[in-house]
Amino acid sequence: MFSDVKLHIIYNIANTRIRTYPFPHIYVPQVFPDGFYRELRRNLPDNDGYIALADTMRVGTGYSRARLSLFPADLDKAKISPAQRDFWRRVFDTLGDAEFASCVFDRFRPSIEQRFQQGDNKRRGLKVWHETFLMRDLETYSLGPHTDSPTKLVSMLFYLPEDDSSSELGTSLYLPKDRGFISEGGPHLPFEDFDHVMTVPYAPNVVASFPKTQACFHGVEPVKGPNKQRDILFFDLKGKVKE
Repeated sequence: MFSDVKLHIIYNIANTRIRTYPFPHIYVPQVFPDGFYRELRRNLPDNDGYIALADTMRVGTGYSRARLSLFPADLDKAKISPAQRDFWRRVFDTLGDAEFASCVFDRFRPSIEQRFQQGDNKRRGLKVWHETFLMRDLETYSLGPHTDSPTKLVSMLFYLPEDDSSSELGTSLYLPKDRGFISEGGPHLPFEDFDHVMTVPYAPNVVASFPKTQACFHGVEPVKGPNKQRDILFFDLKGKVKE
């Protein structure tokens, strides 16, 4: 089953056109087979099956405790059933397959090559790896406009809501009010310094993806309202120039 799912995802991602404004990105509905999407939903852990991202040593002190995470390395100690543990291990392995990673790289190859074929970088190779994990953002979570860290090549977010009643919780794309402003990556910047262009709808069985550049400003509008949360399966493609 997982092999068929992988090919279904690759087909949909590889054949979706890249939208170029305000920066390259794709938005793909029905990315998983419907039956498999229902399996993803059924196997989502309860809150106590996750670990606060602030407790993983992957982020700085003071990071919001409203973002919960489940990484492959944490599966064995997570408070989830053996069946859930096996399911998510197979999902992480499927998205970590070289064939899938190559599809993601190729989809955004022009942006990646433009970024790394500058100066001395064009004379050296690029080491590429990936990371796949689950996130749950609770109702007090928000994320100011930012570009991703320099090690990121591509961000891919598979949305996992029950329905489209919270479509406003999707990833938002921004332009700086100072149109010439760029950021190497990292700091989350004030919303008031940016124009909101659009929010990719947080809807069932949707994936949103974009490459890392110094101008791909994205974020999350504050999650508001009782019982609001975002469930997302992340696939991050990372890389650095070989020494």
